[in-house]
Amino acid sequence: MHKKLSRIFYDLREPQLSWDDIGGYADVKETLREMVCLPLKKREEILRHNLGIPAGVMLWGPLGTGITMLAEACAKDAGVTFVYISGQEMLGKGAEMVEAFDAAIQEAPCVLFISDCEWLAPRAGCDYEWSPGNLRAVPPTFADKDLTRLFIEQVDRINKVEGVMLLGSCYRIDTVDQALIKEKKRYNRKVFVHPPTAVDRRGMLDIYLNQMPNLASDIDRDWLAEASEGYVGWDIESLCKRATINAIKTDAPLVTMEHFRRALKEVRQFLTPDMTAKYYEIRETDCPHHYEF
Repeated sequence: MHKKLSRIFYDLREPQLSWDDIGGYADVKETLREMVCLPLKKREEILRHNLGIPAGVMLWGPLGTGITMLAEACAKDAGVTFVYISGQEMLGKGAEMVEAFDAAIQEAPCVLFISDCEWLAPRAGCDYEWSPGNLRAVPPTFADKDLTRLFIEQVDRINKVEGVMLLGSCYRIDTVDQALIKEKKRYNRKVFVHPPTAVDRRGMLDIYLNQMPNLASDIDRDWLAEASEGYVGWDIESLCKRATINAIKTDAPLVTMEHFRRALKEVRQFLTPDMTAKYYEIRETDCPHHYEF
């Protein structure tokens, strides 16, 4: 049994979430099965074929798409402990960061996932705008140089430990210190968790709609997936909650398509068109070989 940590900056637990608990992203899940789960499950076979094991895998993409859930599902699939470090909460906590990495070493084999790496290791002088004046989701504060240096040192330390699969996340790969993602011994592989497509949004809708006990039979799930362009996972959740509230306010016994149409006008999408375009622009100009095993 793992101890229950009262601290909020890191945690370790037996993973509960599986791939089926996460809507959409079939392509991303398959890539993670190869890059993360396969090395944990078939390490010796990979080395026998002289493929080499990824040193670290950086997941990047919009907030609200379930990246932390994907990381936990990797641990569940591989049958290992999930160790989670919150990059945001680690600011100003150098000793606690070392403690968290120590815990991951003790838990091996495990998946060690560090969120918000751009907070811990920001890239100097980068442009955070999506388009002129659009600075949505820019981190409000960053680690100082000493903490960034310590973070990179801990990444180097953990990569010498067999059985620890290192994962990280950021919302834009171009805002992370290149020392962290260019060195072969650090985060040398990347997974683009792209803006949700209509197919991905349909998968997300299914997760939430299937949990609604009083859903009318007229719900057109495909239409809702198409109509929710720019929505991420948390927007889809808000859409379902808002539709339910609309039904309750009118004393309707069931949540109908009309309630969802009204909710679409009330729930603002997280991703603006310029953000979506910028994400694909960044991906297209990034080094392609980092996205292969």
